[in-house]
Amino acid sequence: MKRGVQFQPRGFSSPDAATPVEGFEELLPDPAHRWPLKPDPFQQRAAVPGARSLLPVAAHTSAGKTALAEYAMGLARRHMTRSIYTSPIKALSKQKFGDFRDTFGDVGLLTGDVRLRPEAAWLVMSTEILRSMLYNGSDAIRDLEWVIFDEVHCVNDDERGVVWEEVLILLPEHVKLVLLSATVPNALEFAQCVGRTKRRCVRVLSTPRRPVPLEHFLFTGNSARNRHQLFQLLGPGGAFSTQGYYAAVEAKKEQSSKHAQSFGARQPTMGAPNPGQERGVWLSLLQTLRERELLPAVTFTFSRGRCEEQAAALGSLELLSGAERAQVWHFLTRCLARLRGSDRRLPQVLQLSELLQRGIGVHHGGVLPLLKEVVEMLFSQGLVKVLFATETFAMGVNMPARTVVFDSIRKHDGNGFRDLLPGEYTQMLGRAGRRGLDTTGTVIILCKGAVPELSDLHRMMLCHCHVPTVSPDGFGSQGSLPGTGSRAARGGDALCAGTVREAGFLDEVTQDSFVLGPGYDRP
Repeated sequence: MKRGVQFQPRGFSSPDAATPVEGFEELLPDPAHRWPLKPDPFQQRAAVPGARSLLPVAAHTSAGKTALAEYAMGLARRHMTRSIYTSPIKALSKQKFGDFRDTFGDVGLLTGDVRLRPEAAWLVMSTEILRSMLYNGSDAIRDLEWVIFDEVHCVNDDERGVVWEEVLILLPEHVKLVLLSATVPNALEFAQCVGRTKRRCVRVLSTPRRPVPLEHFLFTGNSARNRHQLFQLLGPGGAFSTQGYYAAVEAKKEQSSKHAQSFGARQPTMGAPNPGQERGVWLSLLQTLRERELLPAVTFTFSRGRCEEQAAALGSLELLSGAERAQVWHFLTRCLARLRGSDRRLPQVLQLSELLQRGIGVHHGGVLPLLKEVVEMLFSQGLVKVLFATETFAMGVNMPARTVVFDSIRKHDGNGFRDLLPGEYTQMLGRAGRRGLDTTGTVIILCKGAVPELSDLHRMMLCHCHVPTVSPDGFGSQGSLPGTGSRAARGGDALCAGTVREAGFLDEVTQDSFVLGPGYDRP
């Protein structure tokens, strides 16, 4: 073993992932898992023998990253070993549990509040559960061959990122990894860090484009008369339109001028609209979306209370046909029958049931688990036309919509209000555009008050949001990641950061592996 060598991994290149693998069927005559559709070129390159050891995947949203996780689970089935799929949120874990159970059968689920079939060969769990299993020396790790990390960019989270760091350090060397994310633009750098930590070589691929291109708009309408004030900022080709931005600014100025003429000194302040004005904005927007066939839509609101207020403000708006309304009623009746009589009369149950029968849904952490599942199932069936959701709905849950609407581009992060980071914006707009159904996805930013600054929009839409600049020494080194105060990094004989750093990176490796990136989910 050489110590302190410069990281120059063999085969560290970036083949064209848009080109199919020549002779793929001959290279892989008996695949471990057969996909229902012909695999895309990057999926072919992931499945061919000799490229399956360490697999960070930074592909665009809806590109088919989960297919690689399924193939890893198929390999574990063939080898009669175990695989673990981890995710950062319970909703995503439960959805993947259902999907994988339909495909593989013998699947278990472990989260903070659910424990189903822990003895299964394939386990779906939160990353924190996996960390606890590693610290406790669980027997499940002994037969483990694959670990799939979904939304691995959470390593950049100030509070929870240390969990991903610790798990990557603690996993035994024989365990193979699949790391999935749509928002890691510096995939090469991230792969270097993971490669040093796990002492494996990395071969890099990249996805060329998003399967469903996006169009970004500013919406300034606030009534039926100006409901068509939809101004394009970014087209499918990725060109930013300053002309569209200034047209939106002029439309806002015209609204202010007309308001001043009508009400004299009572001019709008361009601040937060009153409830009546906000209702006008939503009604005009939804009327436009219906006319342009841009429903269903997910509207991201950074407050649980505002989600419910905005849904309730739509009054008696009907978005479903008579047949769809009857379908929702029968579905709700069957689902709510599981509740006790008194629970069926809870205010949240009654309010959400009434909204769902009009095609309107609410999804946030404060919604009862049963109701949240009902909303998700109705949305996946196309019976929720407008969903008011918080940011957690964007975290990998496979429920795309035709349109994504941002109530605001400012959020409270626990310390104060700030603009959305490019990575946060990218994560949420990933819900826009349904592969196989839409030629383009639509992203709309509401301008209830003043139009956001041009520089802020440009930065949010076009700038990359990097996973933190990691140290060449790998995870656990001083200052390599935010919140690097993990037990593995602070001490411990076998797992201390110093041991990882002093070992360096092996020039001679026995297995090649690869990363798919940089696939930052650009618009």
